[in-house]
Amino acid sequence: MKHPQYNPALDNPPLTEAEMDELDQLLLSAATDESVMDMESLDGYLTALLLTPTLPDADVWVPGLWNSDDPESSPFASGKQTKRVVQLALRHLASIDRQLKEGPDTLEPLFGIAEIPGSDDASDVVVDAELWCIGFLHAAALTPDHWNAMFDDPELADLLAPIILMGGDPDSMTPEQVEMIASSEARDALSRMVPEAVSALHARAVAARN
Repeated sequence: MKHPQYNPALDNPPLTEAEMDELDQLLLSAATDESVMDMESLDGYLTALLLTPTLPDADVWVPGLWNSDDPESSPFASGKQTKRVVQLALRHLASIDRQLKEGPDTLEPLFGIAEIPGSDDASDVVVDAELWCIGFLHAAALTPDHWNAMFDDPELADLLAPIILMGGDPDSMTPEQVEMIASSEARDALSRMVPEAVSALHARAVAARN
């Protein structure tokens, strides 16, 4: 199966809430392990793709949605379902792309949000970007030369630390790093730093393309 390439010139309207639910359910329906994403991790995955100087080939990044490097593979029950997932993912990719081009400050990443127990203020919430960051790092693994240079850049170290901490494997972390993500308050603080990292990475990507 040859997957369609992303074309920003095409009319790709943002997903409706119903379509986002549909895509989420399609992804989860094929999840027998951690190889298939949900909407939060997909959002982080697609964002990372757009922050590279050159978007990877669709036959590389689409199978990456289900942790495969084979463009012929698919965990879905039918070719029709696979096509629908790809169509919806492309439209969501276009939506993120438009937000980044309008200005990273307009980006609305899909982070986990939970109300603080006992609070009477509906706006008093805890943010958790773990799944988003896992998806982001999954996409970064597709172009390791580019992202390793970003992660090793001392100017970006502090900005990228929240993504690495929130999306990394705790088993590979030091006790100090594990302690940094141990509480919901700490995770909330780190999660709220992620958009700033996206903004800096977007500026780097734009400069690299020009």
